[in-house]
Amino acid sequence: MEAGIYTMEDKNRSVAIYGGSFDPPHIGHLEIIKKALYTLPIEKLIVIPAFISPFKKGHFAPPELRLKWLENITYFDNRIEISDFELKKSKKSYTIDTVNHFSSVYDTIFFIIGADNLKSLHKWHKFDELDKKVKWVVVTRDDVKIPDKFIKLDIDIPISSSILREEIDPNKIPEEIRDEVVKFYKN
Repeated sequence: MEAGIYTMEDKNRSVAIYGGSFDPPHIGHLEIIKKALYTLPIEKLIVIPAFISPFKKGHFAPPELRLKWLENITYFDNRIEISDFELKKSKKSYTIDTVNHFSSVYDTIFFIIGADNLKSLHKWHKFDELDKKVKWVVVTRDDVKIPDKFIKLDIDIPISSSILREEIDPNKIPEEIRDEVVKFYKN
């Protein structure tokens, strides 16, 4: 199912949640944010950097710095909120807890993931409960086939934060944070 252009009449209290490590945030992340804002029937997009992902051992940049970088690159639209919900927990975060937190405010939650997450999605904590509470939005990546039951966001920017950390390419970092990010990862 392709994401379409929706009107305000299609909206109820709806939000898209886009979580991740953002270690570092890059132009691919920004493109996902922009496309989600303009194609999903949402009133807000909440970007949530993880303190520590349940599938990772840790991050290179500290949580507060990743949060600051995200704030510095998303000022262009007041429908974007950078949330410190998971950072304040100071421990591994589970998506179901985040979704439960925001479901008290929003009727519909779109949850944005990369296509590379599809193969392990069933392993997510309390997946069956989570699957009933969100509408999955899957961002294209590495020619992974996205089943029709998911909303698909076509993004043609093949960037991986882990590869970017190893081979820092300033052109893949948003200009607002470029110098600071390059300096951080080159040290």
